[in-house]
Amino acid sequence: MLAKYWRLRVLNDTDQTLTYNDGARVNVRLSPWKLVAGVLTYGTTITDDMGLVAAGSIAADAESEGDVQDNTSNVYWGGNGFFEVVADLSSTDGTVYLYLEESDDDTNWPSDAADFDIEKHMTLIAALDLSTDAVDEDASVNFVIN
Repeated sequence: MLAKYWRLRVLNDTDQTLTYNDGARVNVRLSPWKLVAGVLTYGTTITDDMGLVAAGSIAADAESEGDVQDNTSNVYWGGNGFFEVVADLSSTDGTVYLYLEESDDDTNWPSDAADFDIEKHMTLIAALDLSTDAVDEDASVNFVIN
């Protein structure tokens, strides 16, 4: 079940920086769901570029976080989503990971702790392997958060 506050986080564990102005993109779409009177109900689809916007980049072996989602009134239980990464260089090799980060009050985030370790303190949602031999190759996967 999704926490009161949550956000997604990517780890670029490739050998190249992903640079927006060179054509790199990170796209996430998530349709949150809950049960209402026993009926599966979907909310408005959430989209996130994980902070990779014009003039931005995500360095090799670096992380970037998405927007905080306030789940205090909608009380969604989970979501069905789509995760896509477009590489901007012809020699990008490695994996880009998508993680779920949760907070009980929108101030206590695991990533703010001094001993933060993404593999220990977050939930892995999806992983995309990239091994590109041409510019602008992409990888994508559907995922579920329960």
